[in-house]
Amino acid sequence: MAPYMDLLFKQAYQYTGSVQDAEDLLQELLVELYQKQDKMRSVSSLKAWLIRCLYNRFVDSYRKQKSTPYLSDIDDEQTANKVTNNDSPEANYWHRQVLEGLELLSEAQRMVICLHDIEGHTLTELSEIMDMPVGTLKSHLHRGRRALLEKFDLQPFEQCARL
Repeated sequence: MAPYMDLLFKQAYQYTGSVQDAEDLLQELLVELYQKQDKMRSVSSLKAWLIRCLYNRFVDSYRKQKSTPYLSDIDDEQTANKVTNNDSPEANYWHRQVLEGLELLSEAQRMVICLHDIEGHTLTELSEIMDMPVGTLKSHLHRGRRALLEKFDLQPFEQCARL
């Protein structure tokens, strides 16, 4: 699993939006997978299987968290700044805007946007990872992108401006 740890952490961070929560999610996944070592050895596409397991773990923890009251963490803003403090102030601003935009999306839309547009997985890979038909994934992708366009108030150029 070592070659996939960075990828899994990036995915966990995109799902949770917090370094601390991403670390917790990844740790829970590793504990769960430690008990499934035999199954892991028999998997043909380990990368896709690991991402699927992380996604399932996130969904489970999200549902569990949704049923319990959420207490905000004072360190959340400081943690977000630690992740992006090497970038310019403008990059930090847009990074936070994208994270806020992703939070507005449904769970399925967020996963598809993160895995497809940010991580670069194909729809065929996503179909295997998320166990959904490609048509459903396309629908989630379209609706998620449209919601982000509305959030950022982006409009297509006028016909004369394109020339």
